[in-house]
Amino acid sequence: MHFSELVTVIDMSSVLSLYPLVQKISFMKPARRTLAMKKYSYPYLFSVTILFLGFVFGMMLWHGEIYRQTFLNRTSVRYMLVTALALALLISLLIIRRGVFNSSKFVDYIKLYAAISIVTALVAIMLLITATYYLPGKTSSYTTTYSYAYGSRSSCAGAEVNEADLGISIRVCHPVGNYEFNNKIYIEKRTNALGMVVTYAITFP
Repeated sequence: MHFSELVTVIDMSSVLSLYPLVQKISFMKPARRTLAMKKYSYPYLFSVTILFLGFVFGMMLWHGEIYRQTFLNRTSVRYMLVTALALALLISLLIIRRGVFNSSKFVDYIKLYAAISIVTALVAIMLLITATYYLPGKTSSYTTTYSYAYGSRSSCAGAEVNEADLGISIRVCHPVGNYEFNNKIYIEKRTNALGMVVTYAITFP
């Protein structure tokens, strides 16, 4: 299962609705935070700017070089989701037990768990895809037919292929050749226990 299929399941708009909960969680007293901001305002802003730019650059590099070429199998995704939800539950219980988050409404605790679940799931997916990309595996190749897939905001243009080993349909982004008009594709891939990585692809008539 590809990362984009999972991201659509996670409604990121729910994160914005949980903003009031984040305001309730504070590890620093207001007076101390205000003093620190006044004393280290320029270094703080400079550090945040550098970290933000580094994060954006890293995400763009990861998305282009790793995410688009890597596909997860169903077993890996299943275990990853179970682990992420269990970890989110453990983190939620620790936060509540230490008194960091307190509320008289039970629904607030549900929202807290939902927010932490979203974060842990996203981090787990990224780590799993990265591990799949870098782990060694069996190299193989095959030739098959494909259908042209148009690009959009959330996906690239390329070749839609039925991947027999994974049992799903995958999209090979921008393969070599005139992929918009050809109908056959040659794919080289590396398969391991977590999924597969497309290392090379070329289309032909």
